[in-house]
Amino acid sequence: MPRELEDRYEPLPGLMELPGFVWRRLPRPAKLAVLGAAVAAVVAAILLAPVIQRSKEERAQTEAAAAARVQQRELQETRREQRPRFARGTAAGTEPAARRRLLAAAERSIRADASARAAAGEFNGPVMRVECEGYPPAAAGAQPEADPSKRAGRYACIAVTSEIPATSGNRSGVLGHPYRARIDFRSGRYAYCKVRGRPGELAVKATPSVPVPAVCGG
Repeated sequence: MPRELEDRYEPLPGLMELPGFVWRRLPRPAKLAVLGAAVAAVVAAILLAPVIQRSKEERAQTEAAAAARVQQRELQETRREQRPRFARGTAAGTEPAARRRLLAAAERSIRADASARAAAGEFNGPVMRVECEGYPPAAAGAQPEADPSKRAGRYACIAVTSEIPATSGNRSGVLGHPYRARIDFRSGRYAYCKVRGRPGELAVKATPSVPVPAVCGG
């Protein structure tokens, strides 16, 4: 068989050998063009690398600045939302019934504040009632108003907006907006703060990004 026919009908090599097979059959001008394109690509990559890196750094700086602005706005909004409110009821001293009445007065103040916030569209309502428990929860379950030795009581409260009915596997509960309060039973003064966050159950366990002011019990 003539040589030119053998070249024409040479079978294709395997996949790994195909690039070399194609390269050998390229004419010299085509090979030079391929080499030139490869060199140009390498040179372009070297020249563009600093530009690309600078663009990445500028984008990262822009994103970081935007994130910092968002975080600052969030901190300002949290401080505004958690700003303390102050009120005063009848001094209770160590008398249990008077201490309970003072706690009830604080709960009414919190309900009024929560209702006003709901009416302003700050969060959902209506507010059904306010429930408070000693904070942090005592191991024995004793409430501050029931302990005459305590001059002041710290409370975690919730402005209740809905009930969670009991099921076969879970007890009943409530959902609403968390507050923190501190009551001075001897003077009758108390302070309360809205705790920013999503509505939750009575025991607020999540630590807010901005601490609750100490005047409200921290």
